[in-house]
Amino acid sequence: MDNVKYLIIGNGIAGLSAAREIRKIDDKGSMMMITNEPYLTYYRLKLTEYLSKDFKDEELLVNSEDWYKEKNIKVLLNMIVESLDVDKNEVKLDDGSTIKYEKLLLAMGSRPFIPPIPGKFKQGVLALRTLEDLKYIKSYFDECKDIVIIGGGPLSLEAAWHLNILGKNISLVVRSSYLMNKQLDEEISKKLEEKLIENGINIYLNSNTEEILGKAKADGIKLDNGEHIKADGVLFSTGIVPNIDIVRDTPIKFNRGIIVDNKFKTNIDNIYAAGDVAEVDGRIIGLWTSSNEQGKVAGSNMAGKIVEHTEAKPFTTLRLGDDINIFSMGNVDEYDKVYEHKEDNGNIHHKIFTTDGKITGGILFGDIKDMGKLRKAIIENMDIDSYLE
Repeated sequence: MDNVKYLIIGNGIAGLSAAREIRKIDDKGSMMMITNEPYLTYYRLKLTEYLSKDFKDEELLVNSEDWYKEKNIKVLLNMIVESLDVDKNEVKLDDGSTIKYEKLLLAMGSRPFIPPIPGKFKQGVLALRTLEDLKYIKSYFDECKDIVIIGGGPLSLEAAWHLNILGKNISLVVRSSYLMNKQLDEEISKKLEEKLIENGINIYLNSNTEEILGKAKADGIKLDNGEHIKADGVLFSTGIVPNIDIVRDTPIKFNRGIIVDNKFKTNIDNIYAAGDVAEVDGRIIGLWTSSNEQGKVAGSNMAGKIVEHTEAKPFTTLRLGDDINIFSMGNVDEYDKVYEHKEDNGNIHHKIFTTDGKITGGILFGDIKDMGKLRKAIIENMDIDSYLE
């Protein structure tokens, strides 16, 4: 049986940033990370981009193996945590071994959410969440001509773009009335849509997938208006489900995710949670940048340096090819005034949204070099007059 001071289950960005933070404060305490994946922490947010690239695994790693050795962090790959005993402060692994801990971080991440659509278990119906998924999807889609992507968020658009580069016939099926409806207003979304269509991507808005067609293999989808779209591959990008199975038979409180306070501590004193599994103020954020920040806060508190989480304002950056560049941050739905700047026939279009003269949101389309300035202004709730000076 192993005994460690700090045990981290999961090696996504939340787990890794917690480990980094712990090591800044405590360079002696024994630490172990456990993951069911065969890889050290990698850039999950780059996976869609690599759909159109040949790559070596190392290119996606955040840190080399040497970094973990230097920091004295033991990593168990390909290992599943089967159960957690909060009274004994130990976990049991699928090889029968047990590990005792003083402090535990739950950072198991999430899996893709695929809606309950008839035919979803057919061959060729896929979702991208891990490096293994990426390899399988690349190999499967290699033989496909017509691919349907279901979802209208940034990751769906990235996947559509990179599969389009490979010469596939791409159809994007989106439930909402416009693309990226959480990040953009309708006017700028329509500009994005036009650019994607110009590049040969077919877009179906206000559309729900009613059924995946085909016998054992997918060969198309049926929309709720009765229309059929040909597809020998279907990729879902419709949200996430936190991996919280390990806590279901424990006293740890959970809802959709594991419930934590503003130090990312659970209701059990020496157990923390961060990243896609953590539910903060009733919300699961599910973004790389947020998971990174959450891991830092959790790690710091685990190592005894008390830090409280202040909600970071998430932002979105989308870069596709040379001429699709978008930055969005803050509230773009509720405002009392909007300030606009357009040039180059509307190919550059900036909007700043204000409430009571304070900047509360912004969208940069076409030219995003001012995104650092705008981000700072939104975080600081700056006066619009000061910003425009």
